[in-house]
Amino acid sequence: MNYIPSSCGLFGIMRKNDSPKISGNVPVKCLDYIRYRGSDKGSGYASFNLNETNSFTVKIFYRDEEEKLQALLQNNGITIHGSYTEAGKSIKSCCYDVAFENSRSLDDVNAALWDEGTGRLYSAGKSLLVYKGVGYPDDVGNEYALDEKEADMWLAHTRQPTNSPGYLPYWSHPFSTFNIAIVHNGDISSFGANREYLKSKGVTSFVGTDSEVIAHIFKELVGEYDLITSLKIMSGNMDNPQIRYRTRGCVLDGPYTLIIGYDDGQDIYMIAMADRTKLRPAILGEDEKHIFIASEESQIRIMSPDAKIWTLEPGSFFISSLKNGIISSGREKHKNTEKLGIAREKGIDAANIAYNMLDPEIIKSPGNRACVNNVAGHRYIGITFPDEHRNVTLYGNAGNCLMNLNENNTVTVRGNVADDCCDAMNGGLLKIFGDAGDVLGQALSGGKIYITGNVGNRTCIQMREYGNSIPHVVIRGKFDDYLGEYMAGGTILVLSDNGGNFGKYIGSGMLGGRIFIRGMVKSKNIGVQPPLPVKIGMLKALKIAGIIEKSEYIRLIRKNFIDIIEELPEDAQIYARKYYSGHQIPDYSYRNLSSEEKHDLKIILSDFDREMGRNSMKYLEDKFTVIVPRKS
Repeated sequence: MNYIPSSCGLFGIMRKNDSPKISGNVPVKCLDYIRYRGSDKGSGYASFNLNETNSFTVKIFYRDEEEKLQALLQNNGITIHGSYTEAGKSIKSCCYDVAFENSRSLDDVNAALWDEGTGRLYSAGKSLLVYKGVGYPDDVGNEYALDEKEADMWLAHTRQPTNSPGYLPYWSHPFSTFNIAIVHNGDISSFGANREYLKSKGVTSFVGTDSEVIAHIFKELVGEYDLITSLKIMSGNMDNPQIRYRTRGCVLDGPYTLIIGYDDGQDIYMIAMADRTKLRPAILGEDEKHIFIASEESQIRIMSPDAKIWTLEPGSFFISSLKNGIISSGREKHKNTEKLGIAREKGIDAANIAYNMLDPEIIKSPGNRACVNNVAGHRYIGITFPDEHRNVTLYGNAGNCLMNLNENNTVTVRGNVADDCCDAMNGGLLKIFGDAGDVLGQALSGGKIYITGNVGNRTCIQMREYGNSIPHVVIRGKFDDYLGEYMAGGTILVLSDNGGNFGKYIGSGMLGGRIFIRGMVKSKNIGVQPPLPVKIGMLKALKIAGIIEKSEYIRLIRKNFIDIIEELPEDAQIYARKYYSGHQIPDYSYRNLSSEEKHDLKIILSDFDREMGRNSMKYLEDKFTVIVPRKS
């Protein structure tokens, strides 16, 4: 494999209640498809089978004589009913069917094993079995003969080690405890606080990874609260102040995406979570038989080409269960993206081309034109095109870094596009007949991007213009947070009247350019506005200084900071902007477009309609939220 390191890769699949069990070769295939996201330092799988057995199974990596391990279990009140040993390349895996009265017995065993340096208890549950080791996804799958196993649900992980070693399987994912397993991509910066919370609950033995801590945090929470409350606590969305304070050590912070498998004794659940700025990908999918969670869309498409696909909303969670299907979609009023079903043209077949080797095949196409079929997560398309115009059509879902540094090429995507598309693009045209992922058009300084679907987080951050090179982006669907952050030029036009359901922090730090959003955007979603204590402090200072009356203080305290500034006396506006860095919050207005704005946007929309086969001119008569840099 032509190997270029990336971040960890995740996969989860659950059968629907009336569908057959899932073979273990499915998670191996879907994880191995993105093996470039991991390394040979670790992969793993977790299977869940609801109510398959009443016995409790533990699995332990152990490097000493097995009689000593059995004695350790028995001395901690754990009765062994049956045993077997799994193959292990570097350390054997001892498996026992057991019974015990106190669940802390397993924690005591783990602490003793870790202190002795002899092993680690890594799987425990009635419905759960974990299979993990050192190697690529197919290496570990073969080691445990997963093609001979079936389950209601599988979790899978390929590892790019960051905070712990990779030479023993202790540190590979999944991490589990008592019918709970998690796989995780990212870095939990709250690790220290989370671990201290667990220590206060009597959990003392850790291998040293944030991923293991997440599993224990989840176990502690669902032991005290319901599932929704537990996930709100972990994601930092708990609105009950008493619970929020009591569980402040359980909040996860930092860049992360994670999948949780959980058996509550009545049902099994597959859960996805993403951090509030969504710095790691999370793709969700559904078809008639299965529910999916993945790092990349291609993992789902290779199993189900017609699956409905959508992305997880920043800071939210997705919940599905075997008995009840999708409980929480992870995106408010989400619209699933359907397979477009457009007839393929003759051209390059990407099915057997490495994920990072499509460019040479495209460049060889005659006449500077190319059609590529079966694109499935292929990365870096267009980065090495020579300085001459090409017209390329891609059928399928394009992977990361499409058209980065593009100058004058035209690329049409009949499907969805992954993250980091058109980074530092300086010219040309990208047409996406589908959705785009996070970080679309970063540092865009020229050319055009047209999207018929939705876009993710941080679209057009640091977008700028130079001289006559003025980029513009037209989005027909919705957008997530940080649209136009630190924007310094160009035009963003959003045509979806989304009923106020827009992303947050729009235009934060904006220095130039214009953003037009059809419909009314709530003022609290514009810019990075200070938290409530800062707003209260500023208004109190103005009241004490005699600049505003008490009645004004009471009226203004109910408003968003961005609206308060405009309603203050002129001398107070200057004070307020000094009090809180005013350049972080742009100016905005909700109104009909001016004749000059209509003229400028007609030029953009006429081209958009011609290229995308749409009829969008009628929208210019609607009201727009217009966002521009704040005047000094």
